[in-house]
Amino acid sequence: TALPICSSKSLIKANLTKTGQEDFEESRYLLLLTENYAALTIVRQRFLVDDEDPVIIFGSSFSKDQEYTQICRNINRVKVCMATGRTVVLLNLDKLYESLYDALNQYYVYHGGQRFVDLGLGSHRVKCLVHKKFRLILIADRETVYNEFPIPLINRMEKHFLAMSSILSHQQQEVVESINTWVKHFSTVNRFNFREDDHKRVSFKPGDAFVGYHPDAA
Repeated sequence: TALPICSSKSLIKANLTKTGQEDFEESRYLLLLTENYAALTIVRQRFLVDDEDPVIIFGSSFSKDQEYTQICRNINRVKVCMATGRTVVLLNLDKLYESLYDALNQYYVYHGGQRFVDLGLGSHRVKCLVHKKFRLILIADRETVYNEFPIPLINRMEKHFLAMSSILSHQQQEVVESINTWVKHFSTVNRFNFREDDHKRVSFKPGDAFVGYHPDAA
């Protein structure tokens, strides 16, 4: 028997595409560790193509986004998506995750053949209907997850590292390596800066030759 493909790409696809099927065992919601939020583009273009209208909620450190009323609005948006079975993608919403702990832990209460879960803000709790097709994806910078995310939050989710390099085939990775080698040779220029008999060697980097260069760019 052939072994299943266990790459991040295949596991994420399996998590998202089989949701709602009667014979599919419940899976945890996704936590995608990434760099420069590359995972958002990949998820939208590769995994949510058939999703008619995924909801993307992007927070920030601006004071207005940290206010109680804005947090309530975001929780309400998640609540509506839960009840209607739409996919939600959360980015940079640290203030919101505590309110979703029961949902992330999939601590469901069943009544009348339907699932309900508690959503809360502080001491206020409310029961929310959870549609079988509802999916929640949390995208965060890898270093932020390692250094700032609470362990209980990390443990509640199915975790994958997702960057541009992680979705390439073997042939594509070989092409990228070839391009990176060419970039390194093209941008490596050494010269001597003569100043008071001090021979100081100056080397250029890819960022000096290509504006906006990033290791994940190729």
